[in-house]
Amino acid sequence: MESWILLAAENEMSQSQSLLWAAAIGLLILGGGVYGIVTKSLLISRRAALLFSLVGLNESTPGFPALIGSCYCVIGVIVLFACGSQAMKEQEDTHDEARQVYQLPDMPAPMSVPMSKPVVPKPVVPETPEEKAKRQAEELKHREAQEEARRRAEEDRKERMRKEAERVAAQQEEERIAKLAAEKMQQQKEAARRAALELPKPPQSLDYFSYPEGSIQKGKPVGRGGGDSFEDRAPPGGVMVGAIFFIGDYYVKSVAGIQPIYQIGDQYVKGQICGNETDRPVQQLAEPGGVAAGFKSQTGRIIDGMQLAYGPLNGTKINPKQGYFGDYMGSDTGYPANYYADGKTIAGVFGTYEKGKSLTSLGMYAIRQMQVTESAPTTAPMEIRTFTSANGKFTVQAKLLKVNDDGTVSLEKADGSIISAPAASLSDVDQAYIRANQ
Repeated sequence: MESWILLAAENEMSQSQSLLWAAAIGLLILGGGVYGIVTKSLLISRRAALLFSLVGLNESTPGFPALIGSCYCVIGVIVLFACGSQAMKEQEDTHDEARQVYQLPDMPAPMSVPMSKPVVPKPVVPETPEEKAKRQAEELKHREAQEEARRRAEEDRKERMRKEAERVAAQQEEERIAKLAAEKMQQQKEAARRAALELPKPPQSLDYFSYPEGSIQKGKPVGRGGGDSFEDRAPPGGVMVGAIFFIGDYYVKSVAGIQPIYQIGDQYVKGQICGNETDRPVQQLAEPGGVAAGFKSQTGRIIDGMQLAYGPLNGTKINPKQGYFGDYMGSDTGYPANYYADGKTIAGVFGTYEKGKSLTSLGMYAIRQMQVTESAPTTAPMEIRTFTSANGKFTVQAKLLKVNDDGTVSLEKADGSIISAPAASLSDVDQAYIRANQ
């Protein structure tokens, strides 16, 4: 403790001497400044005076010596103020240290150490036969409960697996039934499509007709128009007796295309597909002895729906009073627009369509004057029909030219190009048609 006090006193004495020297220097600087102000002496070195003279300041400059003296005074005051502040701080620190040195710390109260009591082992009492039997019975009951829980868990797992297997089997069965139903529906649609495309034998033959090209009159078309144009004319001596309508999904339901059906004597002949071909063809024919006489339709942006007008053919004219309509095809939206040939027969159709959508306009060629002939036309008509591949994926509109020796058939398309295809690659209906026309 004494050494600590001595060390503190020695340190305090050293710091006090430093402060005294600093205060003396401050007083000296302050006194020099006062002396320079009073005597107007320039208290700077020669080098500094030379530097100031470069800017026009020297001892004779009014107020310059007083400015230098004032700077000395300010520096002296700052030094004295710093020394006084440091002396006051050291005095406070000394008092604090003295209080810390001479103040005795509070001694903590003596702590009591807990003494643990010696553990006296309890005497082991042997089980009685009754207690042992009870314990064994409880253990057996516990094991049986665990076994029962495991058995139930296993039964639950098997039940879940059984239900999952039944669910998967039921789902597979539903998928199989749905697949069979879809295949059956597709087969029915394909059968209906083929039936609609296959022409029957006319129940009643018509007379053979002849008419010059100049007697064919182009009627006024109905519909907005627009898109690609089409035109189809009856073969020599033929008149229109029906059509195959191709129903589309544009604007929910509409007439996507039409394929005229003509009759020459005792034979039906299909024209070209005008517009778009779809997988929903519907065949429509006049009653025996009847022919097409016009149509009525619902139009707007497209041909929404239509139905052909028919009438019995008496000689070369149709009696409009005995006319009738076929089934309506398409939807009933749009505005009514009709065309009637006023008792004249029809020799073909023309119009426009949008690819992949629907017909946009439709008109008919009317025969103003024709004559009955005793024999068939000298040029036998070549029927344009739809040939379909065996898998139903490919179709082509063409006429059968001949059956070749290598098992292929030669077909002539509407543009005059000739193609060949193996007869075995065509559908059963097409193969039957080829055998019937060999």
